[in-house]
Amino acid sequence: MADLRRFLFLGLLTVLVVGCQARPTPLTDNPPEPLPSYEDVQTRAQERVGSLDRFWAVASVGLRFKDADGDSRREQGEGHFQIVKPSSVALTVGKLGETYLLLGCDDDRFWWIERLDERVAYVGDQDGARDLAAARVGVPVLPTDILKLADLNAWPEPGSPGAGRVIEIQRDDLDASKIFAVEFDEGDRTRVVYLTRLAYEPVGVDLVTEAGDIAARSQLLGFERVLNRIDPLNHQRVPSRILVDVPSAESRIELSLSRMEISNRRPKALVFDFDELVRRFRIDSVVPLEDIELGAGR
Repeated sequence: MADLRRFLFLGLLTVLVVGCQARPTPLTDNPPEPLPSYEDVQTRAQERVGSLDRFWAVASVGLRFKDADGDSRREQGEGHFQIVKPSSVALTVGKLGETYLLLGCDDDRFWWIERLDERVAYVGDQDGARDLAAARVGVPVLPTDILKLADLNAWPEPGSPGAGRVIEIQRDDLDASKIFAVEFDEGDRTRVVYLTRLAYEPVGVDLVTEAGDIAARSQLLGFERVLNRIDPLNHQRVPSRILVDVPSAESRIELSLSRMEISNRRPKALVFDFDELVRRFRIDSVVPLEDIELGAGR
């Protein structure tokens, strides 16, 4: 009996010692899935916006920016967001059916038309217009920048000079286990598109300067299918809410889109015709951007 008790005691002691030495395996986050190939992501982007050559939507618009005098301004209203690619874009803001702000461009020119205290149109060449527009008029981004920040442009083909590079994200405010990024070298800027690992759907875009500063950052929310009246079998999807921040200009643009469609009926050519817009809106003065002195009152 003594031997049996001794055996049981030693067995229990062994269990206790082993139990005390064992350590629970710490819980760790699952490592991110391997990055997808650019080819796979580009194929999904092509399905989403590859044939989005024309676009029309009702837009609820909020603008916060500093004008050329350094005064903070806020504008809010209803209007339209209209695109005919490659480079014709128009964003209008109005109330009670009357347009009082219009940001637009065609292949050659950019313009900002106001019908507030005075009827004035600011206009400049597309080349070099970005810095002039921000510094001299207070316009936070060019219309073509909105296309990039909303990720509405077709992605470059794999193997082409403009093809992107799939990377892990470098932002603390995004979850790397759920989000990855594709980086595009665009000469004087780098464009970084952030996408979900699950569906390759964009959640935001950064435009980064050569110095590494954020020129503009967007959030993309509420993707919805666009009504395609030209080719109903194509199922384009675009964000219904677009938030754009421009840190250097202390500016913000908020777009909420509805009734989105692709059709030959609209946009009308008029919205991209600067000279006709000046005539229709009875603009009193047309001011070239290069003629505005920095810091001068308007």
